[in-house]
Amino acid sequence: MKENAFIKGYFEVDSGLTLLFNRIYGEPEYSNFKENATLDDYKNQFCKLIQTIKKSFNDTCINTDSYHKIEINSLIEAQITSLNKKKSIEEIFTSLIIFFPKLCFILIGQLPQNGSIKLHKDNRSSWKLDDYRQLEYRQNKTQKINLLQELLKNEKIDGVNSYKEEIDKFNSTRQEKDCFLKWFCRNYPDKYFDLFENNKK
Repeated sequence: MKENAFIKGYFEVDSGLTLLFNRIYGEPEYSNFKENATLDDYKNQFCKLIQTIKKSFNDTCINTDSYHKIEINSLIEAQITSLNKKKSIEEIFTSLIIFFPKLCFILIGQLPQNGSIKLHKDNRSSWKLDDYRQLEYRQNKTQKINLLQELLKNEKIDGVNSYKEEIDKFNSTRQEKDCFLKWFCRNYPDKYFDLFENNKK
């Protein structure tokens, strides 16, 4: 981000970054981080974002080992401390560029340790990060229904009618004790399999 030529001490804010904060936090954050911001604004906004990621991880992630949580929380706290010490926009973004890949890999399972081996393009074992744990997403019935309805509302499932039409169809053809998920599975078995079962081992 470059310094605004007209307002000393203020730096341009990319519109995509503004929209990201708006999506996460809502309209007040949109107006607080729009067009121009100070170095301290950048620090505060990104520290807040990283703290939010920490809270989301701790509130959402289940069935992992305690060291995994310690590892992620420690990485986040160290990053916040580091960000607050940065003295330029360039230093902030360089720090974030290093931080986020580390966080992503640790969330997946572990940080790769390939510095001493010769990598090949097809060496998939180098990227299978399950020595200590593996990532597995689970969905209960309510979560599946929520996802299915969201995809239908946004027309992201090819070969089915609009959300309203499918709900009308469900209400008129449902069997006793049918839920929408069970009805959808019976009427669109291939779509259901592709969405919920296709990637399971």
